[in-house]
Amino acid sequence: MTQTKSAPPRPKDTKEAIQLAGKGSVAVSPDQAIEMAATLFGQGKFKQAERVCRQIIEARPTNADAFNILGVTLNALGNPEQAISELRRAVELAPNAAGVHSNLGEVLRQQGQTAEAKTVLERAVQLDPNNSQALNNLGIAHFDLGKPAAAVEFYRRAIAVRPDMAEAHNNLGNALRLVGDIDGAIQAYHNALTHRERYPEAYNNLGTLLQHRGEEDDAEHAFRRAMFQNPGYADAYCNLASLFVGRKNDAEALRILGEALKVAPQHVGTLLQTARIQLRRGAVENAEKLARHALLQEPDNADVLILLGQILHETERVDEALPILERALELRPKSPEALNFYGVALKSVGRLDESREFLLEALKENPNLYGAYANLNDLVDFSKGEGAALFTKLEEIVTSAGAVNAELILPLQYAYAKALDDRGEHERSLEHYIAGGKIKRSQLTYDEADTHSFFDQIRATFPAAAFENPAYPGVDDARPTFIVGMPRSGSTLVEQILSSHPDVYGAGEVKYLSLAIGRIRDRFPSLPKYPGLMSKVTPAQLDIVAKDYLRMLTASAGNAARVTDKLLTNYFFVGLIHLLFPNAKIIHTRRDPVDTCLSGFTKLFKDDMPHSYDLGELGRYYGKYRELMEHWEDVLPKGTLITVDYEEVVADTEGQAKRLIEFLGLPWNDKCVDFHKSDRPVKTASVAQVRKPIYQTSVKRWKKYGAGLQPLVDAIESKSVTTKDAKADVSENA
Repeated sequence: MTQTKSAPPRPKDTKEAIQLAGKGSVAVSPDQAIEMAATLFGQGKFKQAERVCRQIIEARPTNADAFNILGVTLNALGNPEQAISELRRAVELAPNAAGVHSNLGEVLRQQGQTAEAKTVLERAVQLDPNNSQALNNLGIAHFDLGKPAAAVEFYRRAIAVRPDMAEAHNNLGNALRLVGDIDGAIQAYHNALTHRERYPEAYNNLGTLLQHRGEEDDAEHAFRRAMFQNPGYADAYCNLASLFVGRKNDAEALRILGEALKVAPQHVGTLLQTARIQLRRGAVENAEKLARHALLQEPDNADVLILLGQILHETERVDEALPILERALELRPKSPEALNFYGVALKSVGRLDESREFLLEALKENPNLYGAYANLNDLVDFSKGEGAALFTKLEEIVTSAGAVNAELILPLQYAYAKALDDRGEHERSLEHYIAGGKIKRSQLTYDEADTHSFFDQIRATFPAAAFENPAYPGVDDARPTFIVGMPRSGSTLVEQILSSHPDVYGAGEVKYLSLAIGRIRDRFPSLPKYPGLMSKVTPAQLDIVAKDYLRMLTASAGNAARVTDKLLTNYFFVGLIHLLFPNAKIIHTRRDPVDTCLSGFTKLFKDDMPHSYDLGELGRYYGKYRELMEHWEDVLPKGTLITVDYEEVVADTEGQAKRLIEFLGLPWNDKCVDFHKSDRPVKTASVAQVRKPIYQTSVKRWKKYGAGLQPLVDAIESKSVTTKDAKADVSENA
């Protein structure tokens, strides 16, 4: 909401004589000199106004009007500290001048010295109860102090003195909105526009209120009026963009924000909003550039720091994210968002107790921060202690959440389901997981037939013959080590065991392979998408892909002999991986099919995973995945791929760890069985589990959920749905 202040009053005439220096030396009367300074200020000729004021002061050092105009002029020139000093001098010289007090109060308020500003403005009103400027500015001070009801009183008094005071009507609308008088606020904005046709701030404020009321078409019209009246008004662009974000039209929102950046390239609000959209769309590099550019403009902007911390965490740079988020918390210690993201980052580096405390603090500050409940899921036992108290609050919210937007309540459904699980109410728990899955599934586009056909095309593209005397010999490098499998199949556990070895660097879930494929297709536009790519790509092009991927994978790996890539869906690319890196090892993590699918079904993934939110679709997808993995085992040369069963790792951790290390051709190291002591950042859904020694409670977990899981069991064993020509793709790049 944009508050608008009144212009400073014109100074009173004086009786002294003034000599002004310009082109030569000009003698003018005192009142002419003051009038000239005021006119120059009103015309925006601030440097000239300053010069005239200083000449007046040099000739007459006790002229309060000159100090008054000089003060507001210096403020307009971006020198508020000196402006305050000159206005204080004006107050000393004219202690009973209401207008001077009003100007000083407003500059103090603009500099964040709101308490003193309020005192000074109250004095102005005492001196002149009918000073509309002072009344309006005192209303703004109360508004800034979080006292909108008091602000309403002063705005109304200003309007009573000057009914046509458009800025007071606009400000009244902002205050009425906060006290809940929405109809009154809309009328106030209309009154402002009645008295001033060209008033972009009022249109912008009206638009935000109309958007809040769900009157989107009228809101859009108001925002566009604001932009038309002031093409450089970045706030209006941002608000219009947020309207399109609400309509799930990110493309149009980004177009509008792009226009805003053309007229105001340093506007932090625009940079921040654009970065958030880019991050949500997966354009992480763009999001980071925008966030860092915003931080250059405002290094102490907590919102920018929070977003940058989130980006760094998402891109596996948790050690960089932590100090950024700590700085955000220094600036805004009670920010629920900062507390939440910092808690998540702490969880990634294994500081679980601290993580829990920060996440609980986030909920204390904002009990409706639904995502924080989900982030606490694996840190709290909802059946006892603080978890039991949290469960009571969680149940309260879920019970009364009928009118809440489904998208907002989505993480709450998963948190509540996990809480019921902790308390032994497994069948009720499954009901809420299913309810959450329905909400998420409704937000996603998923063509099951296309996806299944995609699996089939991959198998057809890579028969055993594809690996006999290939045209491209591949890169002779044994460092790449791929961990593939379904989510929740023990892959994070395997990666943590391996990365505990001093010769292994765990790169995490990186999308470097699909990125490298996307780059080669961008470079050579005639190349089709994968797997059709394989019929057109040349050995030279494959060499580019291999070296591009290897460069990204090993950039931070130092002298590691092996580097793990744990992007699970690389199972689509297993055949291509072997052609690119014949010496690479591929580890397939596997778990009881129903346990695997159930565990995935009970997680709200960061990535869409569109097949994961319906039991039937998930089971059938598992069947196609299993079919593809069996194909790779049949066609790849022996010694390329190894399958590790989660249940066997649980039963014999050291034995399976030694088997893996031997498979990688490395000497045994005892650190591999102390994997839970590693301080390596982990961001997957298993982040809390890998900080603990092996436990067996997740084996055959599915049996306690009863008949509700039967659709999943049936689907896993069913034949795949009828397929058609594949349109599905593993990524938008590949």
